[in-house]
This record gives sequence, C-alpha cells and structure tokens, in this order.
Amino acid sequence: MDSKTEAIVLCAGMGSRIGLPPDQNKCASSIAGTSPVRHTVSALLRAGASPITVVVGHAAESVQRALADYEKAGQVRFAKNPYYNWHGCNYSLACAVADRPREYWGEYAGRVIIAEGDSLLHIGSIQQLSNQTAQAVSLVRSETYVDYKRSVIAIGEKGKILRYEYDATHRGSLPVCSDRESVIGESMQLWSFSGQPLKQLIKQLREYKGEADRSEIPFVHSGVYSINRLKIQIEPVVSEHPDDWINLNTQQDLRKAGNVKWLIK
Repeated sequence: MDSKTEAIVLCAGMGSRIGLPPDQNKCASSIAGTSPVRHTVSALLRAGASPITVVVGHAAESVQRALADYEKAGQVRFAKNPYYNWHGCNYSLACAVADRPREYWGEYAGRVIIAEGDSLLHIGSIQQLSNQTAQAVSLVRSETYVDYKRSVIAIGEKGKILRYEYDATHRGSLPVCSDRESVIGESMQLWSFSGQPLKQLIKQLREYKGEADRSEIPFVHSGVYSINRLKIQIEPVVSEHPDDWINLNTQQDLRKAGNVKWLIK
C-alpha cells in the first residue's frame, strides 16, 4: 500500500428500490449488529486507509450516527451532496473531491480507494485491492459471474480494463454487451487510484461538478462515468472472495446480509 491512503465511500443516494422509511439511509441499515457503511469503513481502516471521506445526502443523520465514534477519532469525515435527489452518484464522488481545497490535492502523493456504502465486500477483498501497487486498480469477479442483465461489466484487452458497461436505468435492461470477447469480469465496485490517473480523475471530477452545478437538468451518471472518461488501462484484481459480496438493493438483500458471518461489527 502507498505510504498515504485515503478512501471515499458513497452513501448519499435515496435507495428507493429497497423500501425503507424516509429517515433511514440503506447504508446505515441495522444488519447483524452493524450496518453496511460501518462494515465498509471498518474494513477500509483495517486495510490502512485513513481518513475516510463519507459522502452523505439522503437521511444523512442516520449515516453520521452509525459512524459517530469514527468521526470523533478523526478517522472519518463527512462531505455533503445537497443534490442527492437530483444528480447521480458521480456527482457524489465529485462532492468528495471538491470538499478538499485544490491545494490539498495538488500536494497529495498517495492513493485514494473508492467504495460504495451499499456494497458489502469481504475484508479480504478490500485488503487485496489495497495491497496492489499499480496506479489504477479495479476489483472484479471472473467472467463466470457476469449477468448481462444486471452486472457492471469490465471490458478490456490484454488483461487490462479499458472501460465499464452498465445499466444506468437500474431496470435490468443492460444492452447487449458490445464485445463479449473482451469481457474481463464483473466489477465489484471498488477501485484505487494514485499518481497521474488520480490527478486526472480529480481534475475531471472538479470540472464535472462545475458543469452539473450550472445545469438545469439532472446529471444522473454512475460513478463509473468519470472512470470511463479517463481512457486509461486499469489493472484488474480478481477477488479471492467472489461469493462474499452483496449489493444492497432489496429487502431480500438485507435479509441475506443479516445471515453472513464475515461482517465487521
């Protein structure tokens, strides 16, 4: 791991598909004595990332309560997405970047891990990614796990990821993958960037936020949008825990998460 590693965890979305009360963010849902965001933050801290910027929006207080002790210890800081019900999660990522002054990022020489607060990953997978030395890394499952109606698909050549294809509408209608011969695997929604790729991403996200703030229409892009725009080669890391991953989109997902044994409390 780089001598300095920070992380960004996205928790601003409304999660309307899961059907929770309006004052409850799904990332702060009670599961097996913990919550999704607490598990993720705890795993990132154990993997050496600190501080961790958690982007909040919908029912922000529930997320902040779940991490209050980590905030008090200086291990977690919060950035706000005030337009969480208007723009997509790429805007949340841009809010995390904009929450730091330009000078901070200009001097920053470490790595940034990007995670999603409603994506439960085994700590072993997070440690796998954090141990990599490449400047752009993506956690994936093998092609055998790809569901062409639902998965975020990593596409590339010569063993490197060049872009991601995904269903931006969340309606289970992912267009037929344009080049299935180039499928590397299913993205597990965990990345790390350092060096020039990180500088490119930060610059791009600042510009994106400016465009979104001036727009009269919503920018609904997924966080993968800005990563795709980098047009770089990304090193895939195949998870050693491919079955220990839950995307929390439904009540059934929450019930499943309540039964797993690998959550950190």
